[in-house]
Amino acid sequence: MKNVFQFIPINKLADKFPENSWWASHYTDFSENDLVAYYEGDLKLPFLDLDWDIPFPQQDNVIIIFIDGHLTVDHLYNAETDGAIGLMVMGNLTAKNIAVGGQEIYVHGHLTVEDILCGSYNHGETIVNGHLQANVLVQDDEYRFNVHGQKSLQCIVNIWHGDGVFQELPIRIQDVLIDEVFYDMDEEEIEFSFVTLVSILKEGRSSLTNLQEIPHIKKATHVYFTDHHIDVENILKLTKCILMTGDKPYFDLEEHGVHFTVQQAHIDDDGDKTNDSIYMKTSQYHYFIWLNEDQTVSLLRKSFDEGDEWWDITDLPQEHLVDIQDHWIMLLTYVNVATLYVPKIEVQYVERILQHPEIQGLDEDDDGFWDGSKYYSFRQAYTDEDGDFIHARIEIKTPDEAYYFYSLENPSYVSRHYQPPNHFGRQEIAFLNTRRWEASEQYFERFKQFMSQNFKIDILAE
Repeated sequence: MKNVFQFIPINKLADKFPENSWWASHYTDFSENDLVAYYEGDLKLPFLDLDWDIPFPQQDNVIIIFIDGHLTVDHLYNAETDGAIGLMVMGNLTAKNIAVGGQEIYVHGHLTVEDILCGSYNHGETIVNGHLQANVLVQDDEYRFNVHGQKSLQCIVNIWHGDGVFQELPIRIQDVLIDEVFYDMDEEEIEFSFVTLVSILKEGRSSLTNLQEIPHIKKATHVYFTDHHIDVENILKLTKCILMTGDKPYFDLEEHGVHFTVQQAHIDDDGDKTNDSIYMKTSQYHYFIWLNEDQTVSLLRKSFDEGDEWWDITDLPQEHLVDIQDHWIMLLTYVNVATLYVPKIEVQYVERILQHPEIQGLDEDDDGFWDGSKYYSFRQAYTDEDGDFIHARIEIKTPDEAYYFYSLENPSYVSRHYQPPNHFGRQEIAFLNTRRWEASEQYFERFKQFMSQNFKIDILAE
């Protein structure tokens, strides 16, 4: 392994350029005076400046640095984003901070960034054949990150819109980067200085705030269930909670492998009266909690064995009821979360949005709005070719390419669903995942602000 750079005319290195790199297609656009700084083997540097006015290393006419191995560098940057020295790493690139623009950064292996990965302006692109892992990805202007493997990003912020995502929750860019990198900062608009960010990195300082100290999750101001007793009061509260929509006398939940059905007292199709009850199906048993006519509670249990019958376990000692108690507490917790979050988005608001002329006028080719970091699209209710009724909904695509769906599937509340990044198909939001419920609510609040500002009307007005 050699430990010095070789300066080679660019056309002499043509056979080493990967096919999906810009250089493989355009190296012939340059003369023999344009050089590649070639390094064979693994390289470790404290910093790497890719600006044109800093000859690398002490050699004019270098237009690209080629590392034929792994590169480890504390700080990789350039301040001028209208054009800069290119970088190609045939192994992995590991850095503490990267702030670049104006060239192609090509990583044949994986790219790992401890703190900030920032690409600025629309004259540059970072291509990663492997995986990308970074603490904070800063998207500035139309800089492109083309990743063939998986992305693992704790935080993404968008310079244009001033917001982003941190651990699935919306976040302001001011909460991610220190004030020093902004100017003309007020409540309405902030301006980001990429040059200042680079200057801070040159000094070896961090531009990040302490993200872990940012509070996100709301504290419940009202708890629907104040105790976890299996009693008449809590059974009745279950049968009257927000999830009981009124169009049917029951609701179902499935969490952590346990199925629940909560049923109101009603007259069934055969004319028989059924009492308020809760059914649970676990990995071992069926449970039935029944409210009797005299307002007493019965507990029943049945195994999965063929021919087994329901057994009354109401009077069993408490140590024999631990399993049903644990699942009962889990059910009450679900409904507590639902009571906190589900009513926050009103059915009437979603109906009015979908009925607005601007929304009604959208078609398949123009189906939504972009706010700079999030995309809002809409689906009107319709009956498909199989005769199935498809409910109306609002869709929000987040900066990390996840989706949140807000559907009019029942008369009492707006149903919410989630689709993870790089997946297809929506999924239920687990009631114990309060972070995702909080995120769905915060994204919808930003959507309401966008609609109000851009339509110049109060859509909630009668």
